[in-house]
Amino acid sequence: MGPVKLESVMRSLGSRGYPTDPKAFFEHRSDLTEAERHKLTDSSLKRASDAAKAGAWCLPRSRFGPRLSHSKVPCVFGWGDRTLLDGPIVAIVGTRGASVYGLAAAQKFAEALSDSGVCIASGGALGIDASAHEAVLKQGGKTLAVMPCGLDVAYPAVHRPLYNRIRESGLLLSQFAFGVMPRKVSFLERNRLIAALSDGVLIVEAPEHSGSLSVAHEAAELGKQVFVVPANISMLGFRGSHALIRSGAALVDHPDQILADLGIERRPASRTSKPDPGGLSSKILKALTVEPQSAEKIAAACGQEAGAILAELTMLELEGTVIRAPGGYALRP
Repeated sequence: MGPVKLESVMRSLGSRGYPTDPKAFFEHRSDLTEAERHKLTDSSLKRASDAAKAGAWCLPRSRFGPRLSHSKVPCVFGWGDRTLLDGPIVAIVGTRGASVYGLAAAQKFAEALSDSGVCIASGGALGIDASAHEAVLKQGGKTLAVMPCGLDVAYPAVHRPLYNRIRESGLLLSQFAFGVMPRKVSFLERNRLIAALSDGVLIVEAPEHSGSLSVAHEAAELGKQVFVVPANISMLGFRGSHALIRSGAALVDHPDQILADLGIERRPASRTSKPDPGGLSSKILKALTVEPQSAEKIAAACGQEAGAILAELTMLELEGTVIRAPGGYALRP
């Protein structure tokens, strides 16, 4: 049904949020056409009923609150901790075909922001999205996945275990009813919802014409802060990201900059990462001095590819072990 009629239906639910007997509820509505009644079969409602019994819920627009009021959808479906919508939320999004450097940056920003009580929102996609979700779950933080389909549909299918974990300790959210499969337009609509519910958006790695750029554009239209992680100018996967910076998005190279801009108090980290003795981090630290060295020189000293070295340097930098200076990277004095 159309958005106007759907909003009327959702408003009539009041505080219930979802009908306990969907079939009876819809059968007695006088504003439905015969075609709409025909579509409301037992099979189409069973998925919604099963999900509702398992803990899923529906929030009509009349009960959205300030954050979701930025969205134009008539209702949202949720599965998990609804209170996450009341606290600070930062979206971390980017390309599915992420580089090692991009995945590492997404991981470390997600961990640091989560340590300060921020819920990390993303779209559940491969690449940057999954890296952000996984990093938060690994340390026991809170994450929110906005789906381009019904909450009982795993897309991509390989992420079903990830969605199950998010549902148990975080929140799955969608504007699409249970059982609805994703369409091409669904991803843009999903991105609008991510932008609407977030206090700020971090673009980690986005090539030209990346779908994740639409999250940044929607956020900017709503007056939200847009942050971008930069990279080497030769990395094509960041050309869309760098275009955002040229358009006025804020370049960030540390999570504290996001916390400061959003007025969120930084909390001490709940855990400390220590390099594995003999691992790549240890090799890098042995190769570093207080004098800056290029990533290429460090990679040659460690006998590793530059991409892997850059990823590990990003982690060490965000942990405060190394610093980035003119000329490359150096040990923190």
